Amino acid sequence: MSETECPSTNDNRKCLSNCEELAAIFRALGHPARIAIIKQLATQEEACCGEIVNHLPLAQSTVSQHLQVLKDAGLLICDARGRNCHYLLNREKLKRAEHCSKEFWQDLNSLKPLPSDAAVPVTLKKD
Repeated sequence: MSETECPSTNDNRKCLSNCEELAAIFRALGHPARIAIIKQLATQEEACCGEIVNHLPLAQSTVSQHLQVLKDAGLLICDARGRNCHYLLNREKLKRAEHCSKEFWQDLNSLKPLPSDAAVPVTLKKD
């Protein structure tokens, strides 16, 4: 049985937990700068904020905010060295994100479509 099929209360909690985890990851990746940061870190072992700033057309403070969002979501690990934080990808969390995302799309694609006569018409409101 797929994790998105939830026939019992315990399964419902597990399903909701998986959905919340996936939503948190999608939120963290919901900005082009954060995706660029992830892609940059994928090409190198680690980088400090200044090195990341050099690759983006953003202010250091903005990059720091994006790094914090990614770190809070568990997608980045901060290796503190003195006053500097060296960021690296949390590859285990990214693998989990990949797995959850694939599972979500597989489950969604396996659903049977509604018959065309059961579709609800959408009416656009004109101003």
